Amino acid sequence: MPTAAEIAPFVKDAHLLALCSPLNPTGTTFTKEALSEICELVLAENKRRGADKKPLYVMYDQIYSLLTFDGITHVDPVSLYPEMRNYTIFVDGISKAFAATGVRVGWTFGPERIVGKMKSVLGHIGAWAPKAEQVATAEYMVQNDAIDSFIVDFKQEIKARLQGFYEGMQTLKHAGHAVDSIPPQAAIYLTIKLDLVGKTTQDGQVLSAIEDVAAYVLNEAKVAIVPFYAFGSPRTSPWFRLSVGTTTQQDVKDAIASLRRALEKLS
Repeated sequence: MPTAAEIAPFVKDAHLLALCSPLNPTGTTFTKEALSEICELVLAENKRRGADKKPLYVMYDQIYSLLTFDGITHVDPVSLYPEMRNYTIFVDGISKAFAATGVRVGWTFGPERIVGKMKSVLGHIGAWAPKAEQVATAEYMVQNDAIDSFIVDFKQEIKARLQGFYEGMQTLKHAGHAVDSIPPQAAIYLTIKLDLVGKTTQDGQVLSAIEDVAAYVLNEAKVAIVPFYAFGSPRTSPWFRLSVGTTTQQDVKDAIASLRRALEKLS
């Protein structure tokens, strides 16, 4: 997760700070303390600019906010600092927490001036979620009991898949393989480490780059993972995103077993 210290050198030249929590691709979340420090940074910068200059806004993507686990509480800028309501644009939707990936119905709320301009732009865009999907979503979103029931069951299932992969990766780590994983916090992603560059396959091929590692795991273990360099990390980073959005409990067991066999073939 980004920190206030990492962001601070850039705020004087910025007009929009884009934050996401829970975060894709890592499945991690902001703590109250970390997000508070960023809010304090934004408020101080806007105070420095004064009323006659364009503010520094925060776009806060919280589309995974309902999918948190193990007592982790989702935090947001306005709840922490009410004065952040003048600078925060929330974005959300149903495609993640409601398992509706193909239904691109979303919403935003924030300062009236900014949202008004967003509506003006959107009104001249020729493609958006079909009206039937929008109406159906609006009718569903007021059915609190149905939503609560769905979210409880969905979270239990997602958490079980994530925990299964996490524990499986830890088992492989303790068996001596160069792998690791970060405990799941939220969303549908697990951060895993496959430190396999330099390893040699049974047919004599050397895994000389992260791309080779991803290809080997896909072809040999039939497990699809996304290197973190796809999200801005260095191309040498051995960390990957593993998504559990379409898996079953049996898939998890099969994937770990398949990955174990693939790792055992390396030297």
